[in-house]
Amino acid sequence: MDLPMLAASALFSVTAAYGAVVGVREDVPGEPLGWRPPGKVSTHEIVGLGSGTMAPWPMPVAAVIAALRSHPGATLPAQVCLGIGSVCLVGTVVEPVTWGRRSASGATTVTTALHLLSGAALVLAGRRAIIQSRRLS
Repeated sequence: MDLPMLAASALFSVTAAYGAVVGVREDVPGEPLGWRPPGKVSTHEIVGLGSGTMAPWPMPVAAVIAALRSHPGATLPAQVCLGIGSVCLVGTVVEPVTWGRRSASGATTVTTALHLLSGAALVLAGRRAIIQSRRLS
């Protein structure tokens, strides 16, 4: 098991959980590139769409599973974490709440910063593991 990747995926999971609470409490829908799915924020989060403050729940679950299955020389778990981290960063950047186009509380701003941090941590942990596995081969 790759501990830096596990730590990054744990941070991402905690961030998503915190973001879920903030998203429902403050009614912050996901609006990637201005598109908003119909329905309530809580429903979006449950079905796996996420919200403006939460990455879709399948992403942190997949990141933790990948980190738990990682071992020296394996690149697939690292590629999964690298990909999820990249998607997290892009997803955070395309949300209007990130750019202040929607009103945001302090908690919403914190979730944005945490998503950028945890996404970057996943990218760096995945990249490090890929480089390390190439050295072992």
